[in-house]
Amino acid sequence: MTVAIPVTEFQGVDSTITDLKGARGFVFVQLGEGMEIEGVRFKEDLDGEPLDYIVTPERDDDLEEAFDLGARALLAPRGSSVEEIVEAMMFRELDEIR
Repeated sequence: MTVAIPVTEFQGVDSTITDLKGARGFVFVQLGEGMEIEGVRFKEDLDGEPLDYIVTPERDDDLEEAFDLGARALLAPRGSSVEEIVEAMMFRELDEIR
């Protein structure tokens, strides 16, 4: 499973989420069985990347590009780190944005 998280600065699993307007790029997290992090990489845009989820702190973010790529959207608290978001996903603590 691939998850995209908008960030202002790449710091691996310590990168913190921001809204799409403030994002300088995306952390792409590859998750394996048991929601284990298998890989983390940074890219400046979504650019047709296959992804399963995009996570945002703003319910009103413009998620059209992610939806066009077939992603589902999840809402996470502002300032959450990649590691905290993955943990919240594991316990199904994030609300889905439709």
